[in-house]
Amino acid sequence: MTLKNISRKNRNPVPNGIIYLKGGDLDEEIKIYRERVRIWNIKDFFSEPFFETKKVVYLPVYADYAGSS
Repeated sequence: MTLKNISRKNRNPVPNGIIYLKGGDLDEEIKIYRERVRIWNIKDFFSEPFFETKKVVYLPVYADYAGSS
């Protein structure tokens, strides 16, 4: 559903992909993507308690997947 909205052409230094804002334990959710996914802890940038468990998750979408249904 989302892949049709991702361009096959990359115009940025970071490859096209999906960026998620997530909280909690992500181990089970990202298990199949473990080799590709990048995760940043938001608490490293913001000190408020709300951000203790929040993460930014980046999942690159490779050109051979983008645009396919």
